[in-house]
Amino acid sequence: MNSFVETLSPAARNHAEARIDYYADLTQSVLRSLRQLAEVNVQFSREVLDESTAALRYALLTPPTERAPDNAPQQAGALLQKLQAYHQQLAQVATDFQSEITQLAQEHVPQAARTATELADAGRKVAGKHLIDEASRFASLAQQNQAFPQAASVQSAPEGNKN
Repeated sequence: MNSFVETLSPAARNHAEARIDYYADLTQSVLRSLRQLAEVNVQFSREVLDESTAALRYALLTPPTERAPDNAPQQAGALLQKLQAYHQQLAQVATDFQSEITQLAQEHVPQAARTATELADAGRKVAGKHLIDEASRFASLAQQNQAFPQAASVQSAPEGNKN
């Protein structure tokens, strides 16, 4: 019994390989970007958690008389800078991902398009051959049917017999 792979034409096999390579590289790129995104989120979350913990400790454990505005661990300006840095890192991950996707497309799409064209051409050839074979078979059957004499009841039956 033949396996599915053994039944593939060379054009279908080439096209399948080109698509598999493209999707594998694309998947690797997506996974890399997701990992980078997760790392940026974890880093930012740790920093915010550390700063929030320090601010909470300061607010809860420092007597009000000892608190000074310039001693506060978390100030609005520092938080804004962290948010800006976080935004820049996210933008960099997105930019890198877009660049990598563009590069992958430039690398793989021409090959996939070429193999798709080859597959379509092979399909047209097979369909054309099948059509010619079927037409020949039909013509042969028609010729054989003309070689047999028709029954007398078929030859003399009036057109539109409603029996």
